[in-house]
Parts: sequence; C-alpha cells; structure tokens
Amino acid sequence: MKSHNTVRNERAVGPMDVREATIYRGPHLYSQTPMIRIQLDLGTLEQYPTNRLPGFAEKLTRLLPRLDRHGCCYGEAGGFLRRMAEGTWLGHVAEHVALELQNMVGADVARGKTRSVAGEKGVYNVMYAYQDEEVGLLAGRFALELVGSLLPPELHGVSNLEKIAVSSLDAFDLAGGLDVLRSLHRDRAFGPTTASLIKEAEARGIPWRRLDSSSLVQLGYGKHLRRIRAGCSTLTSEIAAEIASDKDLTCKLLHEAGLPVPRSFIVEDVPDAVRAARRLRFPVVTKPVDGNHGRGVNIGLVSDEEVTWGFLQA
Repeated sequence: MKSHNTVRNERAVGPMDVREATIYRGPHLYSQTPMIRIQLDLGTLEQYPTNRLPGFAEKLTRLLPRLDRHGCCYGEAGGFLRRMAEGTWLGHVAEHVALELQNMVGADVARGKTRSVAGEKGVYNVMYAYQDEEVGLLAGRFALELVGSLLPPELHGVSNLEKIAVSSLDAFDLAGGLDVLRSLHRDRAFGPTTASLIKEAEARGIPWRRLDSSSLVQLGYGKHLRRIRAGCSTLTSEIAAEIASDKDLTCKLLHEAGLPVPRSFIVEDVPDAVRAARRLRFPVVTKPVDGNHGRGVNIGLVSDEEVTWGFLQA
C-alpha cells in the first residue's frame, strides 16, 4: 500500500530537486519493510560522487559519528564509510542520513536502498525505513538539507523540499532539526500497552501499521486483519473497555474473581493522597481513577513530596 504526498513537477532550478515523495505502508516492489521513497534528481551533482567532494565525508561523519556503524552493502560496521571513500552518490548518502537521524531521536530503523531510475540519468529513488510516517518524512527532508549544507557553495540548494515535509525551522541546522524530530517522535510515541503489543506482533512476524495520530493500529492484512487501540481490539466489547478504564472497578472485579490486586485508596486532594501513601507504606504508585495509555501514572514514589507531585500529575 502506498500514499503519494505530491505529484511530479518540471525540473526546478538548483543542483538537487525533489520530484516526489511516497510512503509505502506495507510490502511493496522494493522490500517487505514499510519505507519512504523520495525520488531525487541530482542535477549537476550526478557528476560529484563523494570521492570527488574533498572533505565532505569527514564533515558528515563528524556531525553523525554513528554512521560508522552502518554496514551498507558490505554487511559490517564501517561499510558505509568505505562506500563514501570509494565514491557513492548523494542520494545514497541521504538514505543513510535519514536513517541515522531517526535513530538519534529514538527510532529503531536500519533498512534502506537507493536505486537509479531507468532511462533518467541522475535520478534516483531514495528509500529508507521508518517507524512513524511524520518523523520519517521530516528526517528525509532534514537529511537532504544536511547533505546540501556540506557541499561547496556553488553546489548548495535543494528544490521542492516541501514535497517531503514542511519544516518549522526558518533555516536548517542539525541541532535544531534534531530538537524538532525528537519532539515529534515523543509526541507521536505509542503508549506502553500499544508499544508492547506491537513489539510482540513484530516478534511473531505480524505486519502492522498506524492508522491515526493516536494509537489506532492495524495488525495483519486481509481476512486476518485486526485493529487495536491500546488494550482494546475489534473483538473487545464496549462494556469491557469501560470497566478497564475504571481502575477502582477493575480492581474490585478482579479481587472478587480471586485474583491478587494491590491495596489502593481513592483520594481527592494532596493531604488525602499523602495520608493514603503513609498507610500503604512507601514506595507507592499514583494514577488517575479513570484513564488509559499509562497517562498520569507514576511509580516508585518514596516520599510525601513525590506523592504530592504524583497526585498533581494524575
């Protein structure tokens, strides 16, 4: 499955030009792994592989030192640096930079490939894995901006970057770009329940994809397809979901069924919370009575001050 962000335009002025960006959300022509594809026209930079750009590889690896872990086609640490020393094209470099930027902000991605477009000299499909679409797209834009910033002044410039993603930065710099990516990654991170289910799905070889900006996730395809949101699935009844959201009622029903549950108290203000914590004995946990996704939950609180903070967070 794929989604086109943009349509192809005529060649714009500038050494590099983004023609289009596509999101592959399932198995596709190039891989079984969900990927982002950026079609990139190198323009005059087709004449400048990395071994013809003095100092480029050194500047890039100073900024992104963990590129030395990328195996590339050699399948071992240092493989990508070896490719840059031998001479590889900037689309391939952007692929690795997009992966590394995602890893630097907490994603775990490794797969990518860059292939020339048949019959179009200097045009490449730059493809790389992603965990979150928005983070992945923005990482692709920032990768091209970073690569472009390290080129000689006469070769600067990347046209049509907005076809990949819109940036909130007035001018790109690596520290600012990482801050934006880190914030976006944090805002779009799954809650602990959903993250655990996705991890287990991956361990079992079950494909998944995110369906919205919160936690609605599709597992599998076709007749085996299921949708989940946190601990609920398409098989979960409405009444079960309502009970699970009510922590006090959940504990009561589990206790009546003979299952062990922790002692707990419902409190309505800070002094009440502190008194309850002292009765239970530290360490304690605070959480909202009615909630989900682990929001407002704080564990291992060991003092009156921490309980006060935990109550206010809940």
